[in-house]
Amino acid sequence: MKIVKRRNRQMTMERILRAMGDVMAERGTEKAGINAVAEKAGVNKVLIYRYFGGWNGLLEAYVQRGFFLSMFNEKFLDAVPDNLTAENRSKVWSEYTIQYMREFRARKPSQELIRWEMSHGETELARRLAEFRDNSYKKLVDKLAPFSEYDPIAITSLMVAAVTNVVLTSTQRDHIGGIDLRTDAGWERLETAIRRIYSGLNIALELEATKKAEVK
Repeated sequence: MKIVKRRNRQMTMERILRAMGDVMAERGTEKAGINAVAEKAGVNKVLIYRYFGGWNGLLEAYVQRGFFLSMFNEKFLDAVPDNLTAENRSKVWSEYTIQYMREFRARKPSQELIRWEMSHGETELARRLAEFRDNSYKKLVDKLAPFSEYDPIAITSLMVAAVTNVVLTSTQRDHIGGIDLRTDAGWERLETAIRRIYSGLNIALELEATKKAEVK
């Protein structure tokens, strides 16, 4: 009996979290709320307070249980073999950035949550959500980033920020820098640019590493 109850509770929590994503996609995070989520999930709002403690707990659970992008990061990381060479790491890292961009484009709730974070960055909840996401990126960097001595966290932060900005901009504008964000061809141009950036970066860091070795 206890196992059945636990399973039913888990299924209900999953339904609530998915409903939350739907509500954020439809209304935006600012206009979402427990009443709307409860209605979408077909549950009494008392259950949301019981399972998540309220709105902040619901938001935090949404991120931590992979309904945001953390689960995408984990799955990508698990699919990558260990002991990659620096060159292969560079290729894999560029593909991660491209897949991240595709995933973020497809997830309107994630876009709305980032917008909410950007306007509520001073709150404790926004800081916790950002910290959880940053830790997810750090795991990726530790395993994938080539040339660990050249501050890959800084490089990753810049690339993720750039991709995030382009995706959010695409929901407000049709073009950026002459690139048509309404077409597949426009996004393919951006993906090609990402590959070139990482390829060029890999060459530059290899040269820098060679120079350091020669000096020694």
